[in-house]
Amino acid sequence: MPTTNAFNRYTVEIHGGADGRVGLLLCYQGTAFAGRIDFYPDGETLPQDYLWNVGGGHYVVLQMPMSRFNAVMSTVRQEKPLALYIDVIAGTGATTLGHGHLRTSEHEPVGEEEATP
Repeated sequence: MPTTNAFNRYTVEIHGGADGRVGLLLCYQGTAFAGRIDFYPDGETLPQDYLWNVGGGHYVVLQMPMSRFNAVMSTVRQEKPLALYIDVIAGTGATTLGHGHLRTSEHEPVGEEEATP
């Protein structure tokens, strides 16, 4: 079952240390939480992407290596509309595993960035 959560605002956290999650991109649609992208040190085995079902909401959580941080931030800063997407493959309850990604709209206008002042 795929889930797509659009977002138009974000906050960034960079954590100290070299083990476990070292960065977060927290995504919001207005003031409502939509999901997050967790960043881990390069070379570390990444946890599975998942759909976090809590408090009546369904939030997409993606896992990426820190080497993708600049590409993700560039996409978030320059493109719109944006969404977190996950295709659930297994699990029930609070956490269901899946394969997810950050994406722009399905039909992105050509030259959108150049048209913005």
